[in-house]
Amino acid sequence: MGNAHGRKGGGEQHMEAVVRVKTTREVENIVRACAEFKKPVVPRGAGTGLEGGCVAYFGGVVLDVSLLKTMSMDEMQRTATVGAGVLKNELNTFLEPYGFIFGPDPSSNPSVGGMASTGGSGLSTLKYGTSKENIVSMKVVTPKGECIETRRNVRKSSTGYELNALFLGAEGTLGVITELTVKLFPIPKTRVGAVVQFETVRDAAETVVLARNANLETLLRCEMLNSEGVQVSNVVFKTKMIETPTLFLEFVDSKLPDEGGYERAKADYDRFIELATSKNCRKSTIQFAKNADELDSIWEARRGCYLGAMRYRGIQLGTHKKEKVYVGDVCVPISKLADSIANAERLFKRARFPCVMCCHIADGNYHCLIPFNDDNEKELHKLEEELVNAALDVGGVASGEHGVGVGKMKHIVREHGEAHIDIQRSIKKALDPLNIMNPGKVISWTSPSSSSSLRSRSKL
Repeated sequence: MGNAHGRKGGGEQHMEAVVRVKTTREVENIVRACAEFKKPVVPRGAGTGLEGGCVAYFGGVVLDVSLLKTMSMDEMQRTATVGAGVLKNELNTFLEPYGFIFGPDPSSNPSVGGMASTGGSGLSTLKYGTSKENIVSMKVVTPKGECIETRRNVRKSSTGYELNALFLGAEGTLGVITELTVKLFPIPKTRVGAVVQFETVRDAAETVVLARNANLETLLRCEMLNSEGVQVSNVVFKTKMIETPTLFLEFVDSKLPDEGGYERAKADYDRFIELATSKNCRKSTIQFAKNADELDSIWEARRGCYLGAMRYRGIQLGTHKKEKVYVGDVCVPISKLADSIANAERLFKRARFPCVMCCHIADGNYHCLIPFNDDNEKELHKLEEELVNAALDVGGVASGEHGVGVGKMKHIVREHGEAHIDIQRSIKKALDPLNIMNPGKVISWTSPSSSSSLRSRSKL
């Protein structure tokens, strides 16, 4: 989907063709033809991106990789090799009989290729890491239409430049990912969790900082909803949670409950509650889930933030009308988390904007989902600037997992500096001198100043 900002700019072109490919060889042929006729190539996976990364602003060919669905597993290496169009949930369904899981867990159901392209991660990053840390190797079709393998499927390699990292997060601007080899983890045999309420988002965030320093090894997920987030979840998912800042927790172990797994997970849970109590949690309202079945409804409510935000003001007004939603995605150092998230909430209250916060809070990554309409879009953009700048001021980043696309281009100039962006631009021009690979995304073709708006982008 396109960016929820509604940033379109001027002079957009319609795509000239959509090609649904089934093999890497077909991708090679399409890219070679586009290079010959200097036509843009815009890779597209599941289309769940939020920063306009797969929108064909310059026209050309949209290369749909959703039919690249091959899946195989190497149990000795604990890796799976999959087509770029395989969805996260499809991969985990395939792996379940083997007793393994692909760790990264975005709330949506993106393609694995899209996760690698944007640096997607999700709810389980604390234990398993981001998608970038879980990709062993990739097949990539270059702007010349040649297929390369970024590295071999081995534990270690010290031979030359790390091309795997180069294409991770590139959002199709350097080539088309067609196949990926990913790390796997054993499916946990014990799962316990809890819902813990607080008076303020600061109290919840300070608890998380303490928990991170306590090294709770079984903690898999630690998510937060603010009061507004809980309110819309109650309406959309028919839950009955107290409408106050809330942490959602899951602790896991590789052993069965009666083999010590429950004891270890419960010990970490008890320690977490001790820390939460020191930060004014509502101890009398804590809900403990001692098995997996009780947890699933909790995580469904957490995953529904975006849909809930669309209905937030409709719920308040009783109209149940949906609105457009801007999705912020900043990430800050853990040491700055409590101040940063409390300041973000103050920004919204001062601007009188509703804000549904759903946070991968143990990663320092929080999403601010802001309902808006055409009448207050200008005020929204001003608030967005304040939110991102505040994160950058404390050493954070403009996006923790949604990527850059077009929506975050102007922010990464400030985040990285012009010298850094110049290096990225040099790589882009060296690998894609015709500028056919997803042009107008991630970095500007000419100078940092031109990335501030699609209206000022140069033509092919």
